[in-house]
Parts: sequence; structure tokens; C-alpha cells
Amino acid sequence: MRNFHIVLPIVAFYLYLAGSAPYIGPWDSYDYLKQIVNHQASDLGIGRPVFLGYNILLWESAKRIFGLSAAHVGVVVLGGVVLAGALGVFLFQRLSRRLLPPPAARMAALAFAISPVYAVYSGYVMTEVPMLAALLASALVLWQSPAKRLILCDILGGVFFGLAVGIREQALSLAGALGWIIWRRRVDKSCRLCSMARFGVSSLITILMPALFFYLQDRAGFFERTSTWLSALPLAPGQFKDNVQASLLYMAAMCPGAWLAVAGAGIARLLTGKTGCAAEESASRGTFIRSGSIAKPALGLITCLLLPVAVLWYDADVQMHPRYLLVVLPASVIVCTYLFDRWFSSKKGPITWAVIQVAFWGIALLALSPYRQVQTQKIEFARVIRDSITHEGLLIAGNLSPVLDYYRAIGERASWRILWSGWKWDPVTVEDAIGHAWTDGVPVYLSVNPSGWSYFEKEFLDLQFLLRASRREQIAPMLFRIYPPTPFISTATAAPMQVLPRLPG
Repeated sequence: MRNFHIVLPIVAFYLYLAGSAPYIGPWDSYDYLKQIVNHQASDLGIGRPVFLGYNILLWESAKRIFGLSAAHVGVVVLGGVVLAGALGVFLFQRLSRRLLPPPAARMAALAFAISPVYAVYSGYVMTEVPMLAALLASALVLWQSPAKRLILCDILGGVFFGLAVGIREQALSLAGALGWIIWRRRVDKSCRLCSMARFGVSSLITILMPALFFYLQDRAGFFERTSTWLSALPLAPGQFKDNVQASLLYMAAMCPGAWLAVAGAGIARLLTGKTGCAAEESASRGTFIRSGSIAKPALGLITCLLLPVAVLWYDADVQMHPRYLLVVLPASVIVCTYLFDRWFSSKKGPITWAVIQVAFWGIALLALSPYRQVQTQKIEFARVIRDSITHEGLLIAGNLSPVLDYYRAIGERASWRILWSGWKWDPVTVEDAIGHAWTDGVPVYLSVNPSGWSYFEKEFLDLQFLLRASRREQIAPMLFRIYPPTPFISTATAAPMQVLPRLPG
């Protein structure tokens, strides 16, 4: 087990790379890719400057060194996310060794590395995993900061935190957790206040510098983008109960094996009446486990676990995106491992823990297999569209819109127009866009692939109504060219009148 800290990140890297999604990620992923190719700011938050910035450097370097085309940007950026995932495992190992005895630290690192959600998003072009790696770096620097380099560590911890916010703004929800670390690890009130000030100033500068750059570059665009993002946030107080339920469910899904193991250990302890504890203090390594308990744990639990979860209780998106809860994965694993090690103080404890984690990893692979097949079908169908429509056209494809717009933005299909689903969908606007395309002589194409209309069934029904008098011509399986109604056109080249197919299921 001596080389466990080296072997586990390498194994994790292989797992994340082998399991990387053929469909590069959710809706935002293809937006990120085209923004990286075109050196643009994101429409989300303050522009996601750090995530896009380091990926632009990575992409431009790889492009020049290997002579890549824009079509390869997804492979390059995905490779960076996989590396960030393995780096996160390494950093968490180092941090857990400061908080737990060696056997428990190895147990925690294993649970973290094969967390189903963390592993999945380590194979997606998304911001959560790189953000978490930056947050872990900040926590590690602040926790182990020696007295001789305290000022440097405070500033460096603030910089890492600022970078995490620049990757994804949700990192702000762990500001209290990092403040708690500073408060616990500094020797007196004066030192704590000075460290807090250094950390806060360096964080603020790191966060605001990119935002200030965007603001000075395009003031109107900065405010417009920020306003659009804020107005699109699905803040829904009426769904508070559903949001709470979803957040708790997804928190458990972050590390299901760990939560089940600690629940089993707790039940076994109650049944047997044992009170033994395997955790011991190790002051030389700075551990805060003392006599079987965490010193003043309440504030730590609130700032590291409860507060980041509570922030999401007014965001309806939490019901659809388990990745939002990745910020609490480190704290969840630490708490579960500590309690399991305390309640199940046996030589068989680490083996039992490992078996449970691996078992849930296998269950997660089976459960995600159908989803992975759907994702594969989506990207394969997007390629069918790309290969079937090589000229100008208005494309209507539901949640495939970002993939098709990615092809347009990187120059593979520069003449395409995309009729977007999602935020700005409005039947009147849609009807006008289709009518203008026909007037301009631009062909209109409709995908009826079911996987492209999941979560957008109402939009598909809108299209059924709007195009009820139109005619169609099949140009590929589940892909149709839509012609205007007979009074609208003066040619006889259109396909015979047919009824648009209904969405299966």
C-alpha cells in the first residue's frame, strides 16, 4: 500500500479516459468548445474566464504542435478534463491524509476516485471537475500551510479559490468552508484575521481581474450577457420542496457506497453496543480527529456540507443535474469515512469498505449503460445530419441544437442556421424564422429522432401544429426536409403531401 497515492490517480485517469462519453457532454459542452475555438467568453456567469482561458491555451498549443483541425478541439479539451479528474484524486488523497489516519485516508481516496458522478463528469467537457480540483488545491494549501510560509500559503490559497470561481461560479458556495479551514488552522485571533484578509484580497483580485477585462473590452456586452444569464436562472421558490429532495438524493448519489457503508456501520454499532474507535490523534500531521471525535465539527459540517447544498434549494435545475452537488463530494467522503472507521473498528473494515465501493461502482456502470447508449445514438445521429446536409439550411433538432451549432461555429457547416430549442423557444418566433427561411429560399430541415426531443416534447408538439399543412421529403432516417404549404410556393418540385411523423413514445 506504500505506493497507493501514486497508483490510484493513474488508475483513475485510465478509468475516466476509457469511460469518457462519446457525446462530449450536456448542453453547455458544445458551447464551450466553439467558444474555445473562437476565443469567446461564455454567456454563463462572468464568462467562465479561467475554464475557457486555460483551454484556449491548451487548444492553441496542441493545434500548433500536432497540426490539428478545429474538429479535434473536443478531444484536446476532453483530455484536459480527464487530467483534471486524476489531479483531483491526487489532491484529495493529500488532503485526506491530513484529516484521517492512514488506513482511513486510503479508504476515503478510493471512495472519492470511484464516485459514480465524479467519474462520469471526469469524462465530459464540463466545468465541475476542474473547479473541484482547484478548490481541493486551495483547501490543501490552507490546511498544511507552515508558519514560515503562512503569508504565501494564504495568498496562494486565495488564488486557487479565485481560479475555481473563474472556472465555475458555484465555487463561491465553498467560501465558508475555506474560511473555516483558516479559522481552525491558525493559532490565534490576530493570525486568523490576517490570514482571512490575505485570502480574501487575493481571491477577490483573481476573480475580478478577468471580469474587469471583459467589462473594459465590451461594457454593453458584459452587462447584456450577465443580465441574460441571471434572467435565465430557473429560481423557483414554488419548487422548494422538490429542490430539497433532489439535492439530498443527489448528495447521496455522489458516493452511494460510502453512505451505505456508514449507515451499515451505524446499525451494527447500535445492535452490538460497541463503542470502539479506530481513529487516533496525530498532532504532528495536523489531524483534527481527537479522542474519536472531530474538534468542534458543527461549523465544519455547516460550511463544508450543508451550506453548499442549501444554496441550491432555490435553483430548479438541481432537479435535473446531479453534477451541481459535486462540491460536497470531498466533505461527504471525509465524514462517511471517519464515521465508518470509528463505528466499524475492525481489521476487516477497509476490506468491507472497498468491496462496497467497488460493488456500487459496478452497479453505477450497469445503470448508466442505457444512458450511454442514448448519448452514443445522439452523436451518431448528429453526424448523420452533418453528412446529409452539406449546404445552407435551417435546422430544427431539439436538444441536438448545440452540437449542430458547434459544427457551424468551427467552420464545418458555416452556412447552417440553427433554430434553437430551450430558453428562447417561442412558437411565434419559430413560425417567423421558418417563414423567413422559405422566403429566402433556405431549405428547412426537421429531425424527428426521439433522443433529440427528450425534455422538449412541448416544442415538438408546437412544430406539429405549425407545420401541419407543410410537406416533407425524407433525406435520411428520421431527418426530413420540410416544404412550405402549396399556396406558399410556385414550384412543383416539393414532395407529395404527407403528415409529419409523431414522436415515438
